[in-house]
Amino acid sequence: MCITPKWFTFGLAVFLALPGSLSPLGPTNPRKNPRDEFRQQSPSESPQSPPPSVFWELQPAQVDAMLLPIPDSDDSRYRHLHQYFSDLHCSSKLMVEQPVPKHVGRNLMCVLPGKNAEQILVVARYDHRWESDGWSETVALPILYNALRAEPRQHTFVFAALRGGAGAKEFLGNLRKNNQPLVKAIVVLDSLAMGDPRFYTTSNKLLGTEATFTAHLQGVSPPVNEPMPSLVFYNAVLSLADRIPSILIHSRSYNQQISAPAFHKDFDFAAYYLCRIDTKLAIPTNPPAQ
Repeated sequence: MCITPKWFTFGLAVFLALPGSLSPLGPTNPRKNPRDEFRQQSPSESPQSPPPSVFWELQPAQVDAMLLPIPDSDDSRYRHLHQYFSDLHCSSKLMVEQPVPKHVGRNLMCVLPGKNAEQILVVARYDHRWESDGWSETVALPILYNALRAEPRQHTFVFAALRGGAGAKEFLGNLRKNNQPLVKAIVVLDSLAMGDPRFYTTSNKLLGTEATFTAHLQGVSPPVNEPMPSLVFYNAVLSLADRIPSILIHSRSYNQQISAPAFHKDFDFAAYYLCRIDTKLAIPTNPPAQ
Protein backbone atom coordinates (compact mmCIF):
# COMPACT_ATOMS: atom_id res chain seq x y z
CA MET A 1 0.00 0.00 0.00
CA CYS A 2 1.33 3.39 -0.93
CA ILE A 3 1.49 6.37 1.37
CA THR A 4 -1.42 8.68 0.59
CA PRO A 5 -2.19 12.31 1.38
CA LYS A 6 -4.98 11.33 3.79
CA TRP A 7 -2.46 9.50 5.97
CA PHE A 8 -0.24 12.56 5.88
CA THR A 9 -3.06 14.72 7.24
CA PHE A 10 -4.16 12.24 9.89
CA GLY A 11 -0.63 11.25 10.86
CA LEU A 12 0.41 14.87 11.28
CA ALA A 13 -2.60 15.60 13.47
CA VAL A 14 -1.70 12.68 15.72
CA PHE A 15 1.93 13.72 15.86
CA LEU A 16 1.12 17.26 16.94
CA ALA A 17 -0.34 15.81 20.12
CA LEU A 18 2.77 13.77 20.90
CA PRO A 19 5.63 14.95 23.13
CA GLY A 20 9.30 14.85 22.24
CA SER A 21 9.13 16.16 18.69
CA LEU A 22 12.28 16.51 16.62
CA SER A 23 14.15 19.78 16.71
CA PRO A 24 16.08 20.77 13.59
CA LEU A 25 18.60 22.47 15.83
CA GLY A 26 19.94 19.32 17.43
CA PRO A 27 19.39 15.70 18.48
CA THR A 28 16.31 14.65 20.37
CA ASN A 29 15.35 11.90 22.76
CA PRO A 30 14.65 8.55 21.06
CA ARG A 31 11.01 8.00 20.19
CA LYS A 32 9.02 4.86 19.64
CA ASN A 33 8.42 3.54 16.17
CA PRO A 34 5.82 5.92 14.68
CA ARG A 35 3.72 2.97 13.53
CA ASP A 36 3.48 1.71 17.11
CA GLU A 37 2.47 5.15 18.37
CA PHE A 38 -0.14 5.40 15.64
CA ARG A 39 -1.60 2.02 16.59
CA GLN A 40 -1.99 3.17 20.19
CA GLN A 41 -3.98 6.15 18.92
CA SER A 42 -6.45 3.85 17.07
CA PRO A 43 -8.15 1.56 19.63
CA SER A 44 -11.01 0.83 17.23
CA GLU A 45 -8.70 -0.67 14.64
CA SER A 46 -9.43 -4.35 14.00
CA PRO A 47 -6.61 -6.83 14.76
CA GLN A 48 -6.66 -8.04 11.15
CA SER A 49 -6.24 -4.64 9.50
CA PRO A 50 -2.76 -3.25 8.81
CA PRO A 51 -1.62 -0.20 10.77
CA PRO A 52 -2.18 3.11 8.96
CA SER A 53 0.85 4.76 7.40
CA VAL A 54 2.34 7.77 9.14
CA PHE A 55 3.35 10.06 6.33
CA TRP A 56 5.24 12.83 8.05
CA GLU A 57 6.02 13.03 11.78
CA LEU A 58 7.32 16.61 11.64
CA GLN A 59 5.43 19.78 12.34
CA PRO A 60 5.39 22.19 9.38
CA ALA A 61 7.28 24.80 11.41
CA GLN A 62 10.10 22.31 12.02
CA VAL A 63 10.37 21.56 8.32
CA ASP A 64 10.43 25.27 7.53
CA ALA A 65 13.29 25.71 10.01
CA MET A 66 15.22 22.95 8.22
CA LEU A 67 14.63 24.59 4.83
CA LEU A 68 15.43 28.19 5.73
CA PRO A 69 17.78 29.90 6.29
CA ILE A 70 20.10 28.14 3.86
CA PRO A 71 23.49 27.14 5.38
CA ASP A 72 26.19 29.39 3.96
CA SER A 73 28.92 26.82 3.24
CA ASP A 74 29.18 23.28 1.92
CA ASP A 75 30.72 22.07 5.19
CA SER A 76 27.84 23.57 7.14
CA ARG A 77 25.35 21.94 4.80
CA TYR A 78 27.02 18.57 5.32
CA ARG A 79 26.87 18.92 9.11
CA HIS A 80 23.21 19.91 9.00
CA LEU A 81 22.33 16.97 6.74
CA HIS A 82 24.23 14.54 8.96
CA GLN A 83 22.32 15.82 11.98
CA TYR A 84 18.97 15.68 10.22
CA PHE A 85 19.48 12.10 9.05
CA SER A 86 20.49 11.12 12.56
CA ASP A 87 17.52 12.89 14.15
CA LEU A 88 15.15 11.26 11.68
CA HIS A 89 16.13 7.74 12.71
CA CYS A 90 18.97 6.93 10.29
CA SER A 91 21.25 5.00 12.63
CA SER A 92 25.03 4.86 12.29
CA LYS A 93 24.68 1.34 10.84
CA LEU A 94 22.62 2.70 7.96
CA MET A 95 24.59 5.91 7.35
CA VAL A 96 27.60 5.93 5.02
CA GLU A 97 30.15 8.74 4.66
CA GLN A 98 31.97 8.33 1.35
CA PRO A 99 35.23 10.25 0.79
CA VAL A 100 35.61 11.99 -2.56
CA PRO A 101 39.19 11.61 -3.91
CA LYS A 102 41.13 14.87 -4.25
CA HIS A 103 38.34 16.75 -2.45
CA VAL A 104 37.86 17.72 1.16
CA GLY A 105 34.13 17.09 1.01
CA ARG A 106 32.31 13.77 1.30
CA ASN A 107 29.14 12.14 0.07
CA LEU A 108 26.56 11.26 2.71
CA MET A 109 24.21 8.33 2.27
CA CYS A 110 21.47 6.71 4.29
CA VAL A 111 20.16 3.25 3.43
CA LEU A 112 16.54 2.22 3.96
CA PRO A 113 16.53 -1.60 3.69
CA GLY A 114 13.67 -3.11 1.70
CA LYS A 115 12.28 -6.59 1.15
CA ASN A 116 14.98 -7.23 -1.46
CA ALA A 117 18.44 -5.84 -2.17
CA GLU A 118 17.57 -4.23 -5.51
CA GLN A 119 17.92 -0.48 -5.11
CA ILE A 120 16.19 2.77 -5.93
CA LEU A 121 18.61 5.68 -5.57
CA VAL A 122 17.40 9.14 -4.56
CA VAL A 123 20.20 11.65 -5.04
CA ALA A 124 20.84 15.39 -4.84
CA ARG A 125 23.91 17.63 -4.87
CA TYR A 126 24.42 19.67 -1.72
CA ASP A 127 27.28 21.86 -2.96
CA HIS A 128 26.66 25.60 -3.21
CA ARG A 129 26.23 26.70 -6.84
CA TRP A 130 24.18 29.83 -6.41
CA GLU A 131 21.99 31.19 -3.65
CA SER A 132 19.30 28.51 -3.48
CA ASP A 133 20.53 25.49 -5.43
CA GLY A 134 21.95 22.55 -3.59
CA TRP A 135 19.86 22.93 -0.44
CA SER A 136 16.09 22.58 -0.96
CA GLU A 137 16.63 19.28 -2.77
CA THR A 138 19.13 17.86 -0.31
CA VAL A 139 17.25 18.84 2.84
CA ALA A 140 14.36 16.83 1.36
CA LEU A 141 16.46 13.64 1.50
CA PRO A 142 16.34 12.98 5.28
CA ILE A 143 12.66 13.94 5.42
CA LEU A 144 11.87 11.57 2.55
CA TYR A 145 13.88 8.85 4.26
CA ASN A 146 11.82 9.28 7.40
CA ALA A 147 8.52 9.35 5.48
CA LEU A 148 9.24 6.11 3.62
CA ARG A 149 10.00 4.37 6.93
CA ALA A 150 6.25 4.36 7.58
CA GLU A 151 5.87 0.90 6.07
CA PRO A 152 8.08 -1.82 4.53
CA ARG A 153 9.28 -1.14 0.99
CA GLN A 154 9.83 -3.57 -1.86
CA HIS A 155 13.23 -2.13 -2.81
CA THR A 156 16.15 -0.91 -0.77
CA PHE A 157 16.28 2.88 -0.98
CA VAL A 158 19.56 4.79 -0.87
CA PHE A 159 19.28 8.52 -0.14
CA ALA A 160 22.52 10.18 -1.23
CA ALA A 161 23.68 13.77 -0.75
CA LEU A 162 26.54 14.27 -3.22
CA ARG A 163 29.42 16.72 -3.06
CA GLY A 164 29.33 18.16 -6.57
CA GLY A 165 30.20 16.49 -9.85
CA ALA A 166 33.21 14.73 -8.33
CA GLY A 167 30.98 13.27 -5.66
CA ALA A 168 28.55 12.03 -8.32
CA LYS A 169 31.35 10.29 -10.22
CA GLU A 170 32.64 8.60 -7.08
CA PHE A 171 29.14 7.52 -6.05
CA LEU A 172 28.25 6.01 -9.43
CA GLY A 173 31.71 4.53 -9.88
CA ASN A 174 31.21 2.56 -6.70
CA LEU A 175 27.93 1.15 -8.06
CA ARG A 176 29.79 -0.52 -10.93
CA LYS A 177 32.02 -2.54 -8.63
CA ASN A 178 31.51 -6.28 -8.36
CA ASN A 179 28.80 -7.72 -6.12
CA GLN A 180 26.87 -4.46 -5.87
CA PRO A 181 23.06 -4.77 -5.80
CA LEU A 182 21.12 -4.11 -8.99
CA VAL A 183 19.93 -0.49 -9.32
CA LYS A 184 16.38 -0.37 -10.70
CA ALA A 185 16.07 3.43 -10.93
CA ILE A 186 17.75 6.72 -10.06
CA VAL A 187 15.64 9.70 -8.97
CA VAL A 188 17.57 12.98 -9.07
CA LEU A 189 16.20 15.94 -7.10
CA ASP A 190 17.11 19.52 -7.95
CA SER A 191 15.71 23.01 -7.30
CA LEU A 192 12.66 22.08 -5.26
CA ALA A 193 10.39 24.57 -3.49
CA MET A 194 10.06 26.95 -6.43
CA GLY A 195 6.66 25.96 -7.80
CA ASP A 196 4.75 22.97 -9.12
CA PRO A 197 6.81 19.81 -9.66
CA ARG A 198 8.28 19.09 -13.08
CA PHE A 199 10.38 16.26 -14.41
CA TYR A 200 12.75 15.24 -17.16
CA THR A 201 13.46 11.74 -18.39
CA THR A 202 14.44 10.20 -21.71
CA SER A 203 15.30 6.67 -20.69
CA ASN A 204 12.20 5.11 -19.19
CA LYS A 205 8.53 5.44 -20.05
CA LEU A 206 7.36 4.04 -16.70
CA LEU A 207 9.17 6.74 -14.71
CA GLY A 208 7.61 9.53 -16.77
CA THR A 209 4.14 8.00 -16.76
CA GLU A 210 4.20 7.59 -12.99
CA ALA A 211 5.25 11.24 -12.56
CA THR A 212 2.22 12.36 -14.56
CA PHE A 213 -0.12 10.01 -12.72
CA THR A 214 1.23 11.06 -9.31
CA ALA A 215 0.49 14.71 -10.12
CA HIS A 216 -3.05 13.71 -11.09
CA LEU A 217 -3.54 11.92 -7.77
CA GLN A 218 -2.10 14.87 -5.86
CA GLY A 219 -4.33 17.37 -7.65
CA VAL A 220 -1.44 19.49 -8.96
CA SER A 221 -0.77 20.70 -12.47
CA PRO A 222 0.47 17.94 -14.80
CA PRO A 223 4.27 18.07 -14.64
CA VAL A 224 6.04 19.04 -17.83
CA ASN A 225 8.76 16.77 -19.19
CA GLU A 226 11.13 19.70 -19.54
CA PRO A 227 14.90 19.39 -20.08
CA MET A 228 16.11 22.47 -18.21
CA PRO A 229 19.64 22.73 -19.72
CA SER A 230 21.33 24.09 -16.60
CA LEU A 231 19.85 21.41 -14.35
CA VAL A 232 20.77 18.58 -16.70
CA PHE A 233 24.29 19.98 -17.04
CA TYR A 234 24.87 20.28 -13.28
CA ASN A 235 23.53 16.80 -12.51
CA ALA A 236 26.25 14.53 -13.80
CA VAL A 237 24.33 11.56 -12.42
CA LEU A 238 21.97 11.79 -15.41
CA SER A 239 24.79 11.44 -17.94
CA LEU A 240 26.81 8.96 -15.89
CA ALA A 241 23.90 6.65 -15.15
CA ASP A 242 24.53 4.82 -18.43
CA ARG A 243 21.62 2.40 -18.95
CA ILE A 244 20.07 2.79 -15.50
CA PRO A 245 16.55 4.28 -15.76
CA SER A 246 16.70 7.79 -14.34
CA ILE A 247 14.49 10.82 -13.85
CA LEU A 248 15.09 14.42 -12.74
CA ILE A 249 12.43 15.96 -10.51
CA HIS A 250 12.54 19.72 -10.02
CA SER A 251 10.35 22.79 -9.75
CA ARG A 252 12.69 25.31 -11.30
CA SER A 253 10.96 28.40 -12.58
CA TYR A 254 12.83 31.47 -13.71
CA ASN A 255 12.96 34.34 -11.21
CA GLN A 256 11.38 32.21 -8.47
CA GLN A 257 12.66 31.96 -4.91
CA ILE A 258 12.41 29.08 -2.46
CA SER A 259 9.18 29.07 -0.46
CA ALA A 260 7.99 26.78 2.31
CA PRO A 261 4.51 26.15 0.80
CA ALA A 262 6.07 25.14 -2.51
CA PHE A 263 8.49 22.84 -0.67
CA HIS A 264 5.60 21.09 1.10
CA LYS A 265 3.86 20.52 -2.25
CA ASP A 266 7.01 19.26 -3.97
CA PHE A 267 7.80 17.02 -1.01
CA ASP A 268 4.35 15.45 -1.08
CA PHE A 269 4.77 14.79 -4.80
CA ALA A 270 8.24 13.24 -4.40
CA ALA A 271 7.24 11.03 -1.46
CA TYR A 272 4.18 9.63 -3.18
CA TYR A 273 6.10 9.21 -6.44
CA LEU A 274 8.82 7.17 -4.72
CA CYS A 275 6.18 5.00 -3.12
CA ARG A 276 4.50 4.37 -6.46
CA ILE A 277 7.63 3.45 -8.42
CA ASP A 278 8.71 1.18 -5.56
CA THR A 279 5.52 -0.80 -6.16
CA LYS A 280 5.56 -0.59 -9.97
CA LEU A 281 9.22 -1.58 -10.39
CA ALA A 282 8.63 -4.67 -8.26
CA ILE A 283 6.21 -6.05 -10.88
CA PRO A 284 8.03 -8.48 -13.22
CA THR A 285 8.36 -7.12 -16.75
CA ASN A 286 7.74 -10.54 -18.23
CA PRO A 287 5.43 -12.50 -15.93
CA PRO A 288 6.09 -16.25 -15.91
CA ALA A 289 4.01 -18.28 -18.34
CA GLN A 290 1.03 -20.08 -16.89
